Amino acid sequence: MSEVDFLPSVLILLASSIVVVVLLHKLKTNPVLGYLVAGAIINAYGLVKEPEYAHSLAEFGIVFLLFIIGLELSFDRLIKMRLHVFGFGGLQVILTSSVIAFVLHKFFNFSTSISVVVGGALALSSTAIVLQVISEAGRQSSQVGRLSLSVLLMQDLAVVPLLAVMPLLADKNDHIMQVIGISGLKALGVIAVITVFGRLFLRPFFSLVASVKTDEVYVTTALLIVLGAAYTTSMLGLSSAMGAFIAGILIAETEYRNQIEDSIHPFQGLFLGLFFLSVGMSIDVEFIKEKYKAVLLAAFALIFIKATIILILCKLFRLRWGATVHSALLLSQGSEFAFILFNLAASKGIIDAKTSEFMLMAVAVSMGITPLLAMIGSKIEDRLDSEEELDSNKEFKGISDLSDHVIIAGFGRVGRIVAYMLNREQMNYIAVESNARIVKKARQQGFPVFQGEVSDTNTLQALGIKRAKAMILTMSDRVTLRKATKKVTVNYKNVRIISRAEDYKHSKDIRKLGAESAIPERIEVGLQLGGVALENLDSVKHNILAIKEEIRKNNYSKIEENELFKC
Repeated sequence: MSEVDFLPSVLILLASSIVVVVLLHKLKTNPVLGYLVAGAIINAYGLVKEPEYAHSLAEFGIVFLLFIIGLELSFDRLIKMRLHVFGFGGLQVILTSSVIAFVLHKFFNFSTSISVVVGGALALSSTAIVLQVISEAGRQSSQVGRLSLSVLLMQDLAVVPLLAVMPLLADKNDHIMQVIGISGLKALGVIAVITVFGRLFLRPFFSLVASVKTDEVYVTTALLIVLGAAYTTSMLGLSSAMGAFIAGILIAETEYRNQIEDSIHPFQGLFLGLFFLSVGMSIDVEFIKEKYKAVLLAAFALIFIKATIILILCKLFRLRWGATVHSALLLSQGSEFAFILFNLAASKGIIDAKTSEFMLMAVAVSMGITPLLAMIGSKIEDRLDSEEELDSNKEFKGISDLSDHVIIAGFGRVGRIVAYMLNREQMNYIAVESNARIVKKARQQGFPVFQGEVSDTNTLQALGIKRAKAMILTMSDRVTLRKATKKVTVNYKNVRIISRAEDYKHSKDIRKLGAESAIPERIEVGLQLGGVALENLDSVKHNILAIKEEIRKNNYSKIEENELFKC
């Protein structure tokens, strides 16, 4: 075989990826369904002569996806969200798996072990689709957004044992608990070794890499870590994706997480797209034509079961009705991990190819209608929860689960920028704004903004200030800033205050009232203008940062000493 014989297949796959991404982006729809359809078309017309190349490349997509998920799972974050991650999320996975497993075993004669694993695969929701829908709606910090993220984190954790158990079921062993026990002990041993090794050597290694001070080296480092961890677990008889997942968790504990995540994202998107294309290439179009009624029925049965269980759990956890319905509809689809697990099960002979294909099509349909279900859920939430703002405990609706959150006071342009930055770092926040027009517009865009006066005691209590970590005052009005700072520092000493200020003198006054930091906007504008000017005049970036930090040092105290600023 010529060394370039594989290129036509790769070129067709890459061209298909571009078409799908561009087309579905224009339609504002998640591209997963488009990849599946494109793969089915490629298969139907025999456009790719060597499909094994696509399948080989596609395996990397799963490795990178699990690595990115691991990066989101720092131990500190899991602890803060433990009630909803392990409580709500754990119950959702267990109950949904159990119900689906019972149906499969009772009515379709699946063995107990296979029913449990298939039930576990169908209990998962689509991380890629749900997070995109939430992000597009701007609801990351809403109660629905926080709950969805918690449930998805628990489901992502559940993928690891499912991937480990699946190969061990190839012998048709029906003793599922014994299989899980053996697999679990083996996995724990590997995790312990990788964790110890990572904690001992990861930080020194990253410190060495960071000393080079070039972005390119992070790309190479990310690839080395992901593929090295995947290869290690694969050689030890476990899933390669498990190694990537563990590596992601370890890096999430370091200060280099953002650089690594930015470096690996392009590879993850490319290979994950190829994975879904390869899944689509395994679809038998004629089979789907014959079974389309059964596929649709199975898809809606899956949505109904999952939505019902999530709805019940939401009410047990005392979520308001609008958020309950929205969450149930948003999380009711199948997961991209179902494609991995069912393909693996079919390749190992655990389930037959036709059954695998049927279930995959049902999952694909459920994923395809998720944007519509999410839109319906959003409208229901807005209608049900628009009338009453306060819960019975006198807090604003949807914040009872919040702790260590940030309160943004004022939601004009400055407040929105702060909210954007907090979202980027996945920090929970809520905002309060006195202007009803701004509040209405922001709420329509999905932001967790409430109307009230930040200097009012009842408003502060409704914001859950006793559980808050910090308050950021973004208003320009001096009187409001002064009153709010004084009120919070006197009554809620646990809350850090970071405030906006006009100039150095105003900043000093606000800090005297108890604010931890007060940022003088006139000085900061000067710093930014001066910095850009120096950069355009070819000054060294390090020197520009040093000048800025010198002025900012000790709350801008340098300014008070310098006659230049006294005017």
